[in-house]
Amino acid sequence: MDKKIATLYEHMTDDLEQLAATSENILQRAEQSYRCVEKYLAELKEYIISYTFGDKQEEVHFFKHTKPLFLKELLYHMEIFQVEAWKSPVGRDEEIAHYKVAARRVDLYFKRYNDLYTYFRTGSSIHDERYFVRDAFCADIAAISVSDMDARFSTVYSFQFAKMQAYEEFADYLYRCVQSLENPGTRVPGEKAKSALRWTDSKADLIELSYGLYARGAINHGKADIKQIITALEAAFNVSLGNFYRTFQNLRIRKKNRTPFWDAGKEDLIKCMDSADLNY
Repeated sequence: MDKKIATLYEHMTDDLEQLAATSENILQRAEQSYRCVEKYLAELKEYIISYTFGDKQEEVHFFKHTKPLFLKELLYHMEIFQVEAWKSPVGRDEEIAHYKVAARRVDLYFKRYNDLYTYFRTGSSIHDERYFVRDAFCADIAAISVSDMDARFSTVYSFQFAKMQAYEEFADYLYRCVQSLENPGTRVPGEKAKSALRWTDSKADLIELSYGLYARGAINHGKADIKQIITALEAAFNVSLGNFYRTFQNLRIRKKNRTPFWDAGKEDLIKCMDSADLNY
C-alpha cells in the first residue's frame, strides 16, 4: 500500500477505535464514525485524483482492495445509524422483528449479487481489468452507485466490493443484536468479556500478530485454529476485529512489507534489550 494511503488508513482506524472506546451512545458513535471516515475518504479521493498509477495492476489493486477498506467503514456505520435510528422502543419482540427485517434486506443483497460475491470470496482475478479499471465499460447499470459516480475515483465494482464487506460486518452486528434480545442476561455468541486492557495499535496489527502466533503453532501446541486465537485476543484486549479473514488477505497481497508489526516489534524488543543491558 502506498505510504500516504497507509498513513491515512492507520489514522482512520485509530480514530475509529478511539470513538468506539469513548462513546456510550450507539447512534452518536455511528454518526461520529461516519463523519470520521467521510473525512479520510475525501482526503483519499483528493490524493488519487492527482495520482498517476504506474500500470493497470496498481490501479486494480487500489480499487479492488484499498479503496474498499475505507468505503466499507463508511457504509457499515451508515447502516448501523439507520437501523438504530429507525428502531422504535415499543417492546422486545418488535425490536427483534426490526433487526430481522434488516437482516433479510442484507440477505437479498447478497442473493442479488451472488456471482460477484462468489468472485469476492474466492479471490478471483479473471475479470479484474473489467471490474476495477476506471475506463472499463459497465453493462450492469444497477451495479453503479449514484453516490459513487465520480469517474476519477470509482470503477464498476469497487463500490460493491466495499458494500459486501460492510454488509458482512453489519450482518454480524444484527445477529448479535437479535441474540442479545432473545437471550437476556447471557453473553451472546461473539460478545467479548470486558477487560481492563485495551489494544491501542491498529486492528490490522493485532490480526497480523494473531496469524503469526497461528503460523508458529505457539498456542495449544499448534492445535488452536485462527478463529480461537482471534477470539481469545479480542477478549483479552477488549476489541472486535470484524472480518479478520479479509484483513489478512489485504495484508497478504501487500506489494512491499507484509509483516510490519512483527518486523517493528522485533526492532523494538532488541532496543529494549539493549537499553536494559546498558542499565544493568
